[in-house]
Amino acid sequence: MMSNQSGNQTNSEKKNGGCLRQGAYFFMIIFFLVASVIGIVVIVGAVRVGQGVQRVSEAIDPVGDFVRQLVVPVTPEILPSSAFVLRGIQDESRLITLEAQYRETFIGRRNDETLWGLLGEKLIFEAYGTVVVGVDLAQMAEGDLLVVAPDTVWVRLPEAEIFDDLPVLDTELSYVADRDTGLLTRADPELETEVRRVAEREILAIAAESDLLNRANTNAQAELKKIIEALGFTNVVFFDDEFPPVTPYAQPVPKGYTVSTPEAP
Repeated sequence: MMSNQSGNQTNSEKKNGGCLRQGAYFFMIIFFLVASVIGIVVIVGAVRVGQGVQRVSEAIDPVGDFVRQLVVPVTPEILPSSAFVLRGIQDESRLITLEAQYRETFIGRRNDETLWGLLGEKLIFEAYGTVVVGVDLAQMAEGDLLVVAPDTVWVRLPEAEIFDDLPVLDTELSYVADRDTGLLTRADPELETEVRRVAEREILAIAAESDLLNRANTNAQAELKKIIEALGFTNVVFFDDEFPPVTPYAQPVPKGYTVSTPEAP
């Protein structure tokens, strides 16, 4: 009797153990299913969030582009210094703008009225000379040139002058056309030398009294204008006296633009 009860108890325990294992398996399956569903939901949600962010970014980009189109950077204009431009035109200190040729006849005499000319001398000298006129750019100071805009320069030139330190007489063309000496004297070489000096002074005086200097001033402005334009300027204004008051240059910036310094690549 007791043996039968023990067997029944053993069978009952086996059945209970099997049920527990089946229940555990069932719950494990349910857990994995729920976890899988949650994982799928999370992945789908992340994908949708990413798509949403992309859509928002795409929606914002046109706005940013529009704003960038409203504010366009402009490279700032930098005025060259007046000293830099002045050095550029003073490569040659003298700006020769005009040369004039002259031919004059001069007569030299010595003792030609003494003893009926027996101790006298007379010569006729044909003088050919060239007078060189221009502007001495070395006389210009920084205050005589002013850069007022990227394309505009104001200039005050020195007055044109005759470069009298240059030779005037053409020694190859000039000559003694005639010479007479008295019976009681010989030719004096100092007379010809003096006539040459007088000829040079007279030719310079004739040039100074003519309109040569006015023409040289006009030519100087035209020549200097070309030199300054070669430096990149398009508007060269000449003044005879002091410069008028000048307003500091302000770069014009169109609406929707801003001045910015370009970054180095």
